[in-house]
Amino acid sequence: MKRKVGIIGYGWVASENHRWSYSQAKDVEIAAVCDVKRDALERAKKDFGLSDDRLFDDYRKLIDSGLCDMVDICTPNRFHCEQAKYALNAGLPVSIEKPVGVNSREVNEVRTLAEKKGLPVFICFTWRHLPTTRYLKDVIDSGAVGKVYHCYIKCIKESGLWAGRRLEWRFQKEYAGSGVLCDLGSHMIDFLNWMNEDIVGLSANMGIFVKKRQKLDSDEWADVTTDDYANIIADLKSGATANIDLSRCAKTEGQLVEFIIYGEKGYIRYCNYVGEGLEICYGSKDDIAKGKVRVPTPEKYGKVGSIYQSQSFVDLANGKKDNFTSTIDDGLKAQMVIDAAIKASEEKRYVTIEEIRNGLK
Repeated sequence: MKRKVGIIGYGWVASENHRWSYSQAKDVEIAAVCDVKRDALERAKKDFGLSDDRLFDDYRKLIDSGLCDMVDICTPNRFHCEQAKYALNAGLPVSIEKPVGVNSREVNEVRTLAEKKGLPVFICFTWRHLPTTRYLKDVIDSGAVGKVYHCYIKCIKESGLWAGRRLEWRFQKEYAGSGVLCDLGSHMIDFLNWMNEDIVGLSANMGIFVKKRQKLDSDEWADVTTDDYANIIADLKSGATANIDLSRCAKTEGQLVEFIIYGEKGYIRYCNYVGEGLEICYGSKDDIAKGKVRVPTPEKYGKVGSIYQSQSFVDLANGKKDNFTSTIDDGLKAQMVIDAAIKASEEKRYVTIEEIRNGLK
């Protein structure tokens, strides 16, 4: 039997990434779509062949319609938790785009409600669901590079410098919570958590390069209130260290994502710019020769270019969980690190995750 998904918010992320991912998933169909913009609904109507009675401009009406048995939330960050709680109270499993919310307190409320209702909440940490990053995790888990000492993570792009880009919600703190820290950083933070390298404390600095942008609905200029860049230096539970560099103002970079991990036995690197596969150096032969060998991603991890995120959500809704599943617990862990980074940057001091966790009590 096919699961029936209702998508709430049909902007770029949903209409490109999620639509593509669902097209590769089994036993699922898009049953309804909600968006406050008519042009987005018309696009969804065409993309999925939906009739008008399956298009909604109010998420509550979609959830209450009975057309869906699970929902996928792709709205601006400010609305995630409110919409997730409504769906959970209606008895529906939920998928939420990252970050889960704008602060740890509201994310913890979703976690508590999900636990009370006995319903799964999936978080869209996409980098868990690519063949090569899944391969990378298995290499790390195998102990091939030994005890991890250093993690260097980079996610930079030039999207903040696109000519004429206006003051959309991502540039407004009241809607986004933060800028690249939550938009790009949530993925990178979760990557560390997924590798069992939890952040326990950090220092951070954040800032804005493009100070003003034109409003969407007028020629008036207004302040940008979310970060264009963020840099984190973190201590990990294992004793290792991590550096995370984030920017949307890196001219000439479409999107550069790089994970480099140094351990006691060797080195492993993933970079999206150099094709699929990993650059690896470990073992006595490679160590002596300082040889870095490029290893293709084995076929067992899936078809290169595929994204298995939506399949993971469907599986979780059906009671199946594996090593790649990202849940509300993972979302809360990432959100606490985001909150810690904001606090560290604003107060110019080292902040522990325990301090953020204690604030939830």
